[in-house]
Amino acid sequence: METPVQHVSAVTPLALPSPLARVRGALGRHRRPLAALAIALLGLGGGGFLWGATHGLPAFDTLKDYQPLLATRVYGVDGSEVFEFARERRTVVPFEQIPDVVKKAVLASEDAKFYEHGGVNYLAIARCAVKGVFRGHFGCGGSTITQQVVKTFLLQSEWRPKRKLKELVLAPRLERNLSKDEILFLYLNQIYFGHRRYGVEEASRFYFGKGVRQLTVGEAAMIAGVVQSPERLSPVKHPQAAKERQKYVLRRMAEEGFISRQVAEAEMARPIAVARRDEDPPGAWYADAVRRYLDEAYGADRVETDGLVVDVAMDPQQQRAAEEAMEAQLRAVDKRQGWRGAVAHLEPGQVTGAMPLWRERLKAAQPRAGEVLVWDLGRVSPDDVEPGAENHGDVRRMMRVKPLLPEHLYDGLVTQVTDRSAQVDLGDARGTLTLADVGWARKYNPASATASPRRMKDVVKPGDVVLVRALGGKVSPAELARAGKPIPLALEQVPKVQGALVAVDVPSRGIRALVGGYDYALSQFNRALQAKRQPGSAFKPFVWGAAVESRRYTPATLVYDTPDLYRDPWTGKEWKPQNFERDAYDGPLLLKQALAHSKNTVSAKLVDALGVDAVIQFAHRSGVEQELPRTLSLALGVGEVTPLELVNAYATIAARGFAARPVLVLRVRDRKGQVLEEHRPLAAPEAYAPAPAVVQAAATGTAPAAPIPSADPNGAPAAVSPAAPAPARALPETGLEPEVAFVLASMMRDVIDYGTGQAARALGRPLAGKTGTAQDHRDAWFVGFSPELAAGVWVGFDSHEPLGAHETGAGAALPAWVSFMREALSRRPPADFQAPAGVELARVDPKTGLLADPAAADAVLVPFVSGTAPQHSAAEPPPGSAPQNFFMDDH
Repeated sequence: METPVQHVSAVTPLALPSPLARVRGALGRHRRPLAALAIALLGLGGGGFLWGATHGLPAFDTLKDYQPLLATRVYGVDGSEVFEFARERRTVVPFEQIPDVVKKAVLASEDAKFYEHGGVNYLAIARCAVKGVFRGHFGCGGSTITQQVVKTFLLQSEWRPKRKLKELVLAPRLERNLSKDEILFLYLNQIYFGHRRYGVEEASRFYFGKGVRQLTVGEAAMIAGVVQSPERLSPVKHPQAAKERQKYVLRRMAEEGFISRQVAEAEMARPIAVARRDEDPPGAWYADAVRRYLDEAYGADRVETDGLVVDVAMDPQQQRAAEEAMEAQLRAVDKRQGWRGAVAHLEPGQVTGAMPLWRERLKAAQPRAGEVLVWDLGRVSPDDVEPGAENHGDVRRMMRVKPLLPEHLYDGLVTQVTDRSAQVDLGDARGTLTLADVGWARKYNPASATASPRRMKDVVKPGDVVLVRALGGKVSPAELARAGKPIPLALEQVPKVQGALVAVDVPSRGIRALVGGYDYALSQFNRALQAKRQPGSAFKPFVWGAAVESRRYTPATLVYDTPDLYRDPWTGKEWKPQNFERDAYDGPLLLKQALAHSKNTVSAKLVDALGVDAVIQFAHRSGVEQELPRTLSLALGVGEVTPLELVNAYATIAARGFAARPVLVLRVRDRKGQVLEEHRPLAAPEAYAPAPAVVQAAATGTAPAAPIPSADPNGAPAAVSPAAPAPARALPETGLEPEVAFVLASMMRDVIDYGTGQAARALGRPLAGKTGTAQDHRDAWFVGFSPELAAGVWVGFDSHEPLGAHETGAGAALPAWVSFMREALSRRPPADFQAPAGVELARVDPKTGLLADPAAADAVLVPFVSGTAPQHSAAEPPPGSAPQNFFMDDH
């Protein structure tokens, strides 16, 4: 049986098209219309993006009126610039004053085709794009100088596609509005060069210590090379990288034909020689006060950017003298407290890693003629010089470069120590400390003395960083260093004790000098303006002045220096004041003598008799602004004052009673010269003027010890003014009666002539003042004045710790005052105090306070308020002429 054959159909079933195939078919049939639509949409999208990116871009007409951010510049009374406040330190230089070598160096470095393209170098952009594709990033540059100007002035600094697009639109627009030279002028004055310096002039001053017009080819190439990366290519921070970049710029200058290859190679061979940074200019504390004033008046933003021109009352010579005097005195006081140890200690491995970098930076610094440069390691931190840290720029920056000068301070590295001496490395010099030079370095204890060190090893060890002073001698430290000989050194330390010094011009009340502490970099608290401290006995002139003002007392009033017991009516407590010498009392003495010797007992008796309110009012009218306590202990200066207000109050006494507020800022102008504010000195009323008779007497040679004409030889008081003695009148609302102020000043002269301030006699000119030592020796003062300048010094701890039982105003403060006044008055001839009208004088017996016998050799010439001079002779005392009874009573 045959098997049936199965037939398979030869016809293939119909396959239906997939969805994708149907879309492709449709696209094929409508390709042209769809392409046209895509192009239209792309054009609309691109145009929209372009419009959105460039819409509202600023017009470039405004750049023709170039208004850069300018520093506020501040000038002292001598016309010199003393400091500046700036967000960007910039000095704009006209284009024609910028030398061609600088222009060509910048062009070679940044945009050699600047004068050929129309604002955008499309070839450079394409080259950058190709490199970016292969590198995976697009940070290779390609911007022209014109684009950089656009970015600097009008666009954000970060690289973004939107900003690049704006640059491409704005750069040609800028080229149409400004000439090439104008664009390059903007660039050279606006671009950043590192270290907060903007523009070629400030860069030149910072890196090379001279103006842009004095730059050499190599220096111009160095500055031009910094522009690419001011941080990474700074010759101060990274000298090797800066040198390599300089070589590149020199090669480009040669390739462009700006300089010959011989010149380029010669400059490449020269080492980098950046300018040495001078020590900080004087006036940090003063600058702080001025900045606070300006910020409050004009706002910080305007102060930093609007180019204000400010004249201040600071005298740079006096400011420097004040800072030097305070620094030396605070170190001296601090040494008496003892040695607190080295600045830092470095282990051998740390020294090995850091030493080559320090020497590299020292070698890169450029000395001036005759100088030897050494290092200062005061900023060293052991943590930053661990092995491996040599790759960090901070290691170099910790080391500062200074010229080696006699009596200047340096932080050096102790390298070797024996029992009797220590060797100190200063870089290009070495010094020696002897045991005699560290004799003060006993164990720290302000309260009591400890034993002096017996061996050098008790004080320092190898690896210590210590502060030393280069001692001067017949051969200078620099000459010794050049000869390879060791320099004699003295050990120093940064003081813990603080201080303040203020100097005020008496006629104008301009603040000539202001020091608010030891070092502004270590503490910005301005103690001269902000510290409220007890004046101690420096407050006593206001007590004595109130006594003279009352007309109940004169300089010749006989008083008793005796310890009395009081019950304070304001506190209800018993109080028995003692003199500084505790159990030493002098019995009867003149009121002027009691002030000269700062008798606490007499001060208490005066306040008790006059009333606290009378003393407070006298102090306030003199210039003390703080609220004062209503207590008998005010006699010893228990209230609090700032150094500035106390000095200004003394200036009122020096000005024959004329009161005025101290002046910091004299004038402020804007960048166009328009005066925004001005503070002219107030003219004292005629009543405060010197009496004509005194002026004439001074002109004919009256001795400094006799500030007004001599008395009648028979002992009768000689009136300076022909007017009859006036009765006590209503007290002024501000200031003092001229005759009262003058009499008070004459008593304060006694403080220096034979009292607690005798050290000031070394200045050899008429001076007046008062020492002050507050309770428990927590504050030490000396405040004093010449006829033209008042100054005050305060010394103490911020923590109000005692300075030590032996520290007084005469020992802790007066030496700084003398040092300052010697320099501040060095260019002025000695001038005497001139009496106003209403003053008379008489020859007085120093034991009784009565008129002296004509033949008495010990008689003293004493000024009095007219009508208050004694009327009886010491030879014939009136009945009951013993010292006033209330001075003898117990309370």
